[in-house]
Amino acid sequence: MSLLIVKGHVKDGLELAKQYGLPRVLHEFIASHHGTTLVEYFYHAAAEQRKENADRAPEEVEFRYPGPKPRSKEAAILMLADAAESAVRALPDPARGRIETQVHQVVSKRLTDGQLDECDLSLQEVHAIETSLIKSLVSISHARVRYPSQSKGPAGGDSKPEPPAKAEPPASTPDPARR
Repeated sequence: MSLLIVKGHVKDGLELAKQYGLPRVLHEFIASHHGTTLVEYFYHAAAEQRKENADRAPEEVEFRYPGPKPRSKEAAILMLADAAESAVRALPDPARGRIETQVHQVVSKRLTDGQLDECDLSLQEVHAIETSLIKSLVSISHARVRYPSQSKGPAGGDSKPEPPAKAEPPASTPDPARR
């Protein structure tokens, strides 16, 4: 049932786009943002369950989005951005190296699965998209200083706010020690 709900969000999105009169050009983006990718969580859960029961392995086709695959560069970029953002958001510790690895895995998986075969992206463009996604996701995932209003501990008691990181002076600022 959960698999049907997850796969159905594409169809639901298209119905909402029509209902609210979104421009037709946006329908491709909605329809193809997952392409025909495998809904991996449910596929692997079904494979494990069937292995325990000595049943045949599930057919991948049963666990794939209906598509279509992206046909424009813009739709392909949306697919990559959507997948990379959700994968990075699921990381327990989104350090730069982990983000780079996760984004590279997402992009590589879409390439090897043939999800970008119907759009006109070059490998050079795919690399540039990957680099841009990493930069964006690192910038929104970095640790931040707690605001004073967030300094209450879980039991409501005070906890010390984290000290701000020591900022380096900008390169254009003269070094006071050189005066």
